[in-house]
Amino acid sequence: MAANIAINIVGDDIEGALRKMIGQATNTLPMMRALSETLLDSIEQALEDEANPEAGAPWPTLAQSTILQRTAQGKWPGKMLQLSQGGLASSFSASAGPGYARAGSNKPYAAIHHFGGQAGRNRAVTIPARPYAGLTSQHRQEVLDIIQRHLTG
Repeated sequence: MAANIAINIVGDDIEGALRKMIGQATNTLPMMRALSETLLDSIEQALEDEANPEAGAPWPTLAQSTILQRTAQGKWPGKMLQLSQGGLASSFSASAGPGYARAGSNKPYAAIHHFGGQAGRNRAVTIPARPYAGLTSQHRQEVLDIIQRHLTG
């Protein structure tokens, strides 16, 4: 069974702007669509950079056994979480409604790659966290700009 996991991006600057917007705005759907696309863009950038979008820190490298296995399959060197066309990287999508903006994946293993943890048979494999959901400073500014544009018409 897949878990429903939400990652909330908050900060005094964004939270304050959103509170102001909620008090003043009427039709938030266009803004929420733009925000969801910014969230999706931030995820895609994290996957490309192979780095935590909020910290800018590179992800932990793959285990040597994984590198050897992928090399034997002709899939290394390559991107860590972009192994197949139907895999995790291609599963992300954005959605929006009058009161929400979100981006995420429908893959049940998306969370283990973001948060890290034990996986595999008898939970014998440790997957290090490779956070991809979050906002870079550039995307954080884009979110603020989108909110500001919406508030000022």
